[in-house]
This record gives sequence, C-alpha cells and structure tokens, in this order.
Amino acid sequence: SAPFSTEEHRDALIRRRIKFVVEKGAMARLFRRGTSPELQEALFQRLRPAEIAKIQTREEYDAWLTGIVDLDRWGAFSKNGLRNDRWAYFAKLVNIVVYEIAANRELFADREWLRLRPFLHIPIDRKVTYHLNKIDPSIPAIARLRGMTKKNYCKVQTAVRRLEESNDLPPIWFEALWSASRPRGYLS
Repeated sequence: SAPFSTEEHRDALIRRRIKFVVEKGAMARLFRRGTSPELQEALFQRLRPAEIAKIQTREEYDAWLTGIVDLDRWGAFSKNGLRNDRWAYFAKLVNIVVYEIAANRELFADREWLRLRPFLHIPIDRKVTYHLNKIDPSIPAIARLRGMTKKNYCKVQTAVRRLEESNDLPPIWFEALWSASRPRGYLS
C-alpha cells in the first residue's frame, strides 16, 4: 500500500508551492505577521489546479483572478488594510502562486501549461515596472505598490500585454527581465 494517495500527493505538491511563495522573505513581510499558516490554507482552498486548468482564454483568466483577489477573506492577512494591499500584494501573491502551481509538471500537462502561460499577469513591483518602463514608456513605473488600485493594476497589465504581443513573449517572462542582463538584441 502506498504511503499516501494520488490526491494526497497532489495536495502536498500544491501546499509546497504555496509555502515556498508565502514564506519567501520578500513576500512574507508584505502580510500580517503571524498569519502565514492561515494565509497558506486560504490560498490552498482557493487555488485548485483542476479549476485553473479549465481556463481557456485570457478573459477567463482575468475574470477568475479578479474574483479571487476581490474576496474579502484576504483582510485577515492584510498588513496595511485590504484597501491598500488588495491590488498591490494579494494580486501579486495569487499570480506568483498560480505560476508556481501551473509550471509544476506533476500538476499540469505541458499542453495546459503552454495554454495558460500567456494568460498569467506579471507580478508587479517597482523594479519590474522600472525596467519595463525603460523598454516601453507606456508601462507606468510604479514607485510604491501599497495603495495600488484595480484600475492602476489593470493599466500595468494591459501595457505589459501590448509589449508581450509585440515581442511574442508571455507577460510572466518579463518579470525576470530586470534581474538578468539583457542579451544582445533582446527586445531592441
């Protein structure tokens, strides 16, 4: 007999990805101290691979993500008040966790990952937007995330998607752009 079922293994993989993201130093400090286990459980309950895998279009992903981020349940984990943190930190957190789950080959087939990858939003932070603004000035350089509105969040995502379409790259890939030196001819 196996030590645990296929479903238990899947859940363990999801929980590990959530734990990895939530407890990472840069993310951990964005949320109310002492709530990490509860935040991880709330994410686990909402971010189910079977539900994510059903998403077929960018519009469906946007609506799904908005529905998740708009939940009031995040208030218990908010450090600065949900109004200040919802689109600044919770949207970023959900997107990173979805990326980690969807990119896991044990949870998603290659065809599902390749279909979903272009839908994922770029996790916004000041370094990413600063460097993207250098490539395309229509992308707002965000100096401070706290207090970001849904309108501003969507404005950045729309601008990044325009850049993505002109370069034939998924928006999520632009997050790494600032951390690596730009190869010759890349996005020239």
